[in-house]
Amino acid sequence: MNKDYTNEILELALSLGAALAGVADLKLLEKLKTHPPDLFKNFKYAISVAVSLPRNVFELITRESPGELYAHAYKTANILLDQLTFQISEKITEYGYKAQPIPASMIVDRNSLMGHAPHKAFARAAGLGWIGKNLLLITPKYGPRIRLATILTDILLKPGKPIKNQCGNCTKCIEACPSGALKPSNFEEYPARREDAFDAEKCYTRLKKISRLPNIGAEICGMCIKVCPIGK
Repeated sequence: MNKDYTNEILELALSLGAALAGVADLKLLEKLKTHPPDLFKNFKYAISVAVSLPRNVFELITRESPGELYAHAYKTANILLDQLTFQISEKITEYGYKAQPIPASMIVDRNSLMGHAPHKAFARAAGLGWIGKNLLLITPKYGPRIRLATILTDILLKPGKPIKNQCGNCTKCIEACPSGALKPSNFEEYPARREDAFDAEKCYTRLKKISRLPNIGAEICGMCIKVCPIGK
C-alpha cells in the first residue's frame, strides 16, 4: 500500500515559514491555461503554499505609491517562497517522487500578465481561499495579504476542497482601484471570462509606472488588497 505523505509535506511547509499550505487535485484544473501547455504532464497534485505579509505595510499604501516598505515586503516574500518550494521539492525527490516548483513571481506572458500558471487557482482548489472581485485569492485569516507559490508533484497526497466565495455584495476593491481595471462582476468560482472582471492593460500601465518610482523596483499597487475587509 502506498504511503500518504500529506501530513509530512504540509508540516514541513509550515515549519519552513509558510503561513498556509494545502493540496490541490490537478483534475480540478484540467482546463487551466499554463505555460508550457503540458506543464501538468506526469503530475497529479499541486502543493500550494502562502506566506503572509506584514499587515501594516498595506496601511501605508496610497493612490500615488505603494511605498517602499510594501515593495520590500513583496520582494522578500517572493524570495522566501522560492526557497521554501525548493526545499519541499528536494524532500519530495528524496522520497523518490517528482516535484516541480513554480516561481512565486515570474511573468512569462506580458499581454495577459500571466506566469507559468496562476498560483491562486491552485490555492483555491486546495481550499486555502476563494477568488475575490479583485481576482486575487482571499483567505479567511489573512484576506488577500499573502503571496503564493506552487509545487507540482506525483507524490501521494490527500487534496483539499474549494471553499465558498464569501465576498457577498462588497465592492470595496472595485471602488478603490486607481486604474479602473476592476469591473463590477458576480461569480461563485471564476468570472466566465477574465476580461469581464479585469482590464489587464489598464492595470499593467499603472504597474509599469509605479515600478519606476524611487526605491520601488517592482510592478505592484496594493490598493485592492489594502481595502479588503477580509482578514483585517
